[in-house]
Amino acid sequence: MVMGVNARHLELLRCVIEAGSLTAAAARLGISQPAVTKAVRLMEDQLGFPLFLRQRGRLVPTAEARMLLPEIIRATSALDAVNRLAEDLQGLRAGIVTLATTPVLANSIAAEAVAHFQSQHGGVAVDLQVVLNHEAVAAVADHRVDFGLVLAPAEHAHVSGEDVCAAELICVMAPGHPLARSSSISVAELARHKLISFDRQQPLGALVDEAFKAAGLRRVVAVQVSQSTTACALASAGAGVAVIDGFTSAEARAAGLVVRPLAPAVLAVARLLLPRHRPLSRPASRLIDAIRAVAGDMRFENVGSRGGC
Repeated sequence: MVMGVNARHLELLRCVIEAGSLTAAAARLGISQPAVTKAVRLMEDQLGFPLFLRQRGRLVPTAEARMLLPEIIRATSALDAVNRLAEDLQGLRAGIVTLATTPVLANSIAAEAVAHFQSQHGGVAVDLQVVLNHEAVAAVADHRVDFGLVLAPAEHAHVSGEDVCAAELICVMAPGHPLARSSSISVAELARHKLISFDRQQPLGALVDEAFKAAGLRRVVAVQVSQSTTACALASAGAGVAVIDGFTSAEARAAGLVVRPLAPAVLAVARLLLPRHRPLSRPASRLIDAIRAVAGDMRFENVGSRGGC
């Protein structure tokens, strides 16, 4: 029965074949020549056939050794690749982290955090999946991504949540809109104008719906949207007044829209979603640290005393 050789023996055998002598192989490996001789004899005993012949003072590989050499090269090269990758993973110079987030947070917190993370760990790839809120929750619960960054509320039995930041809801409109003259806009004032808003199944839609209910009014949506950027485009075109998250306030101002706070204030909360039954990878943990840091530093326009990060 042939006993197998280990990875160290394969490396040594390749070195002896390439060096052509026990002394040169020993110097290359940093071990003594007797240790190399002993290892070669051990391998020959395990394999059951000679590996080298002495001809004119040199070691010459046998036909069997030459047949083994291509496989030895493949095996040792693969092991070297595994070791290099392990070192890169240890030093966060390789790997990938996947994050599912909503468009709102992708364009604000996530963008800043990914840029910071990449400046520190450029060898780690980031897969930023921009999806609807409920799709991000499902992706985390099903382990299709490492973690999520969504708007609250977002609950699931297989995920845990951590609120990291909040911004007040804001009203955006074209400069010529009648409400543009107000310093803040109440729900009662909104009810008298065409409203651009979200489905109540989405977090922002649910928040606006609750604000209307608290004021004893029914929310009537003139144009329903799924993204804040679309709501801004519609408001800019004169389709009505949009109630969106404060995370998008800078983009709204840059688009030439008038931005006013909703009164009383309503907070949109950014929440990290973590898998409940699976440990995070080191790259994912570092990216989460970057998100926490960015969320702590960012300040969003028109955020009152209750808002902020």
